[in-house]
Amino acid sequence: MSLLSLVLTMRPRTEREMPSTLGRAAHAALLRAVDRVSPELAREMHDETTPRAFTCSSLRGKRQDGKVMPALTYTLRYTALDAALADLLPTLFPPGAEVELDDALFVVVQATSDPAQEAWAARLTYEELSGRWLLARAMPDGRIGLRLYSPTAFKTAGKLQILPLPDLVFGSLLAKWNAFAPVALPAEARRFAAECLVVSRFELRSHAAPFKSESAFKSGAVGNVTYSATNWDRYWLAVMNLLADYAQFAGLGVSTTMGMGQARRMKDEGSRMKGTEQ
Repeated sequence: MSLLSLVLTMRPRTEREMPSTLGRAAHAALLRAVDRVSPELAREMHDETTPRAFTCSSLRGKRQDGKVMPALTYTLRYTALDAALADLLPTLFPPGAEVELDDALFVVVQATSDPAQEAWAARLTYEELSGRWLLARAMPDGRIGLRLYSPTAFKTAGKLQILPLPDLVFGSLLAKWNAFAPVALPAEARRFAAECLVVSRFELRSHAAPFKSESAFKSGAVGNVTYSATNWDRYWLAVMNLLADYAQFAGLGVSTTMGMGQARRMKDEGSRMKGTEQ
């Protein structure tokens, strides 16, 4: 089973004013591209009754007076949580391919899953990811930092919660892992997160992003958050660290297929936030 984080570097055909948040448009572009080669897979990806095996970012890059510029490049990221989509995705966006976002055309300059070329890019298996932590002999990290690049929120008890509390964050990742990984992790991992992880440091703010239409918004948290363990159990800390690494692929919380919940582990958990997804 494969995991993929594919980063597209693109250039717009023309100067064009565009919304600051384009997760919905990125989602639509992906489904169109998949539908052209595999209508059955596109239907599965569109099914809202089952967990989604992909995420979409918004368009990132500098705008001038709200406009994308042909002289500049922009990035878009797609992730896949199963082998079928992970194998297909790189073939959909070769250099020279066009991507339509809100009626604006972008040309793909580069598509990469190589982290040496793009920090967000990656490709590995579930076994490789889990082996980093579950097979290691050293004591896992007891302090885990995550950076929330786009608005991040969680559905709990029928309500939207924007605070990245430990059980919501790691519970979200656990649910995704157990939906797609070949070997499930214990359900008690969420209990460990709730009872044995605390927020020890944060630099967060709320951010409202347009959703589905410019008149509809979803709020979420962006910024940095650090979790520290109060129980240094080797196995459970390995699971927490594994799930933190998984965030790069799975995203956090709700609407990850529409640009929300773009998150990644901080290598230096004490570092300050460098920016948010636009």
